[in-house]
Amino acid sequence: MPKAAKPPAAPKAYAGLDFIRAAFCPLEFNAVPLSEHIRFAELRRDKALAALEVSDPLHFPRQFPYTSNGNRRTGTQIVSAYFGLAPTDFDVLLGLYSYLKRLPELPQDGRTYLTADFIAKQLQLPATSQGDYLRLRSRIFRLSYVKYTNTAFWNSEARTHDIANFGFFNLASMSRLTESRRPIVFEWDRTFLDLVRRGTHLAFDYDLYRSLSPAMRRFYLIANRDGWNQRDSSFFIADDFAVHQIGYDDNPLFRKQRLQKLKKILADAESVGLIRPFAAWGGYLERISTGPRAGELALRWSRGPKLHARAAVAAESRFTESTENDALFAQVSEIRDEHKRRVTPDAFQKLVARFGRDTMQKHVAVVLAQKEHRPSSFQKSELAAYINRMQHDHPEPDWYRDLRRAERLARFDDVAPSQLSLDAYGTFFRE
Repeated sequence: MPKAAKPPAAPKAYAGLDFIRAAFCPLEFNAVPLSEHIRFAELRRDKALAALEVSDPLHFPRQFPYTSNGNRRTGTQIVSAYFGLAPTDFDVLLGLYSYLKRLPELPQDGRTYLTADFIAKQLQLPATSQGDYLRLRSRIFRLSYVKYTNTAFWNSEARTHDIANFGFFNLASMSRLTESRRPIVFEWDRTFLDLVRRGTHLAFDYDLYRSLSPAMRRFYLIANRDGWNQRDSSFFIADDFAVHQIGYDDNPLFRKQRLQKLKKILADAESVGLIRPFAAWGGYLERISTGPRAGELALRWSRGPKLHARAAVAAESRFTESTENDALFAQVSEIRDEHKRRVTPDAFQKLVARFGRDTMQKHVAVVLAQKEHRPSSFQKSELAAYINRMQHDHPEPDWYRDLRRAERLARFDDVAPSQLSLDAYGTFFRE
């Protein structure tokens, strides 16, 4: 009898242990058009950016427990974002982090070229309407202005807790057209790329993650991290956990509501198999009887069947060798020949073998910009113009350089990412 086909493996994403230490942003987000934001004038009142969805400037400090030299300590994580952050923005960051982590090699020049359609496909997000493109572009725009600080960032090489201070990426180029098929050029912060290259990370079930509410998604990542090396979770103060790990409002008047919401999260997490009651307590919460926190509720849980210990998880593979996961192919496939046909995967591989990926990337960006802004300028076809550019390695035309300068979204001076990173700051904060 023929063997039954194996079900496809659940798609995996990656979460960094080093910087996912506390709630990244509030659970609430009130969007307004960028044209109504107080700092729109500093972007030259660019009408093409006016529809992007933003919110009030965010300064979001949260704390997390960690152990150093056998002693329990508290670290602080601060996320600043001039155009606000939505919970879904963190999901986009996870998706981009996962994409970089899966690459056989990180970009030497610190840049990646990703179309909105390719990003949406990797993150399993819709990209079927102008509204979908606007939301995705808005998320990327907001993330490009984020500054991240952590006072107890684990340096795996020095084996110390240092201070880290960095952004994630600049936008070296993003088309002004909402439904553009041109690549968005990410200019990654050097410190963040070093983190991707050397940082500790965990795989998690992306489909399961996407099925959860924003608060439950945060709990899933925490439970996944805590259950990696041990059966039982760390010891938390329940209200601190609700505020600093999940991200609920820290107003003292909402303490009772926070506890109710936390109990709901624990019940939901148990129902989907993420956690089990902590055996020693017979539940998740227990009143502290002694010490400076006497009278407060403590929180612990045990690993559930949907979570796996480190020993039970096989090493994650890199991207499969297919054009489906190839960002360059996603760009080249937007180019048409004289019969309006796309480049096939086989033809793409022949072009790679002939010209190399660097040359192809260099010229595909120019041709896609020409297609977007000067569609009537192709003499034979888009594909013919592309091959001609690669054959003769033509320099970038003046109009394209001007376009790139106009499209670059540089950071404001006061939120520019610090490139001093761990090495410079570490001398003051090493223990």
